Amino acid sequence: MRIVSSYYFLMYLMSSVLLPYTSLHFHDRGFSPSTIGYILSLWAFVGVIAQPVMGLLNDRLQRTKVLLFLLVLITPASGLLFYTSNAFGAIVAVSLLFAWFQSSLPSMSDAAAVQIGRTQGFAFGNVRLWGALSYAIGAFAVGFYYEKHGYDHVFLMYALLAIPTAAIVFLLPVTHTNSARISVFQQLGDVVRNRTFLFFCLVSFMTMLAVTASATFLPLYFDEHGFDKRLLGTAIALAALIEVPMFWWAAKLGNKFGKSLLLAAAASLYALKYLILFLTSNVYMTLATQLLDGIAFAFFAGVAVEFVDSLAGARTKATYQTLYAAVTWGLGGIAGNLIGGQIVELRGVTFLYIVLFLLCASSALFYTRVKQEHSKLPKVGA
Repeated sequence: MRIVSSYYFLMYLMSSVLLPYTSLHFHDRGFSPSTIGYILSLWAFVGVIAQPVMGLLNDRLQRTKVLLFLLVLITPASGLLFYTSNAFGAIVAVSLLFAWFQSSLPSMSDAAAVQIGRTQGFAFGNVRLWGALSYAIGAFAVGFYYEKHGYDHVFLMYALLAIPTAAIVFLLPVTHTNSARISVFQQLGDVVRNRTFLFFCLVSFMTMLAVTASATFLPLYFDEHGFDKRLLGTAIALAALIEVPMFWWAAKLGNKFGKSLLLAAAASLYALKYLILFLTSNVYMTLATQLLDGIAFAFFAGVAVEFVDSLAGARTKATYQTLYAAVTWGLGGIAGNLIGGQIVELRGVTFLYIVLFLLCASSALFYTRVKQEHSKLPKVGA
């Protein structure tokens, strides 16, 4: 568990020095906001395709450590190509390469961590919390450096942190499966026949659509209500810090009450946050709702991957995890930004939050249905 925890700490530390600051990096290089939005949307779109493809490849080859090692090294190496690319066409080409590998790393790591945890006797949330901790620390600390020296170094910092991350990959335990090799068509057929998994992806898509829209338009919510926008950093920090102990509790509560019930609780907490934001216009109440956000995220992320793992067969673990990530974090994120933007433009940010409340309240009810369906259906693909 210490080795996997260290890997998560370093992997999310890598992400913390890059992902929160990519838009500022491209802005400093002279790209317009619309161009930056196009580049980052392209990253998300590529991830939707790349994640299930890489998951299929991983399940096919059964060389998880080798693929993780390559992803940890190739991703920052391709990121360094942004320094040699100034034309928009070249940026797009590099973005396709970078986003393909970067988007696959978290979901493939989750698939490996859940499998290792099952054999070594620890819950996924117990190691994932170290990623939440390092991301909060890294994003906060490196922000001071970038503010003083500029945002030119984001991809270089990312590459430097990849070195110890790649080194610790070799220390990860090797997990084996004795099941027979299956074809790609059998892998895909396994997914299509698993009604519980498909329904779970749909419900989680709804949840992540709401979560993404909320995160994207929270700054506009501050602006609409006249809040001090300097408190945005405080809001983000409150959510990130509460995640750390809540990931540990997610493992405990998931085992005690059941994972689907904890997912329903997470969606309910999101719904409560959005209802409060719709009904009130107090900045301190808004900051307090960030605690609900952090708790809900830890509950959701802490047990969702384990639930997905329980639905997958022995030879389709990474396929399920990467496809789930593509549908929820990928498509859900894209839809959240697009639909949220339309609602904000038509009715304002405050109205957006009543829509998000209805989405998450519905998701909470549907997660209890996932539990019922899961109890009826046999696990496929074993």
